[in-house]
Amino acid sequence: MNKFILCLLILFTTLLPFQSQAFIHVARDGETLEQLSVYYYGTRDKSMVIRAANGFMHPDDGSLLQGERVEVPEVGYHMVQDNQNWYTLANSYLGSSKRAIFLAELNGSSVDIAPPSGKIVKIPYQLLYIFAPDETLKSVAKMFLGKKYDAQWLKNYNLKIRKKYGRGDAILIPLIDVEYTDDAKKKILKLNETPISLDDKKKQIEAAKQITNLRVDYDNGEYLKIISEGQKLLSSFQLTNPQKIGIYKYLGFSYVAFDKNSMAKAMFINALKLQPSMELSPITVSPKILQVFMEAENSLTKKAE
Repeated sequence: MNKFILCLLILFTTLLPFQSQAFIHVARDGETLEQLSVYYYGTRDKSMVIRAANGFMHPDDGSLLQGERVEVPEVGYHMVQDNQNWYTLANSYLGSSKRAIFLAELNGSSVDIAPPSGKIVKIPYQLLYIFAPDETLKSVAKMFLGKKYDAQWLKNYNLKIRKKYGRGDAILIPLIDVEYTDDAKKKILKLNETPISLDDKKKQIEAAKQITNLRVDYDNGEYLKIISEGQKLLSSFQLTNPQKIGIYKYLGFSYVAFDKNSMAKAMFINALKLQPSMELSPITVSPKILQVFMEAENSLTKKAE
């Protein structure tokens, strides 16, 4: 880690106990997901992470549309406070204290050894992945975690007793190696020179945590909870556009589950106004949701004409 990045990291961890981000990249003409992977992560093999995080259905070459907004995930950093341990950190950032053993392992430590106050630990980016046809737990674990963590490890991380994973099943994949390159960090720092208050930044980070919970709630079929919490988020926080898009999307999904298609359509329209290039994958969402989403797209197209 060079001096610039070290100083940047110290700045982040001094201002806030937790720092995480998913930078929104605006694609230029001719760019591909593989090129973004090389620039932001320094390797080609993370293009599937970007693809999965955005729910993209692109051609095999991963080509992007000029002006398309792409969320590029990054690992988080946390400065340990007094009286914190792997259990409290896992409960706060990974949804359950039962994931403490995994958080410690991902940081090269043991759950029995509490991290000292002031230590910087990594908080994995939890990728919500939906199984495609013919995929298995073993193939997914190998694709995202390599040889270090196997299918059983990933199954245990998800805290669910399931004999087999298959098409349409959802799983959380903790990614600890999605760290930006020095050049990417410098670019992001330059683009973020416009100051934001510490209070607003804290609110945005809290909102990001709660939006992650919406994904988990959707996986668990807690649609009423999503509608309640999603509406609160929209009215209570100063949100970034990507955060708003995420909330609108899960609100739309949940309204469809209750056959409130007109309300779902309104949510999708709100999302599309913020990101006209937004797509939904036929692999990850139901035909019923896709139909309402297409109606929202058509509605906006007619208004534009």
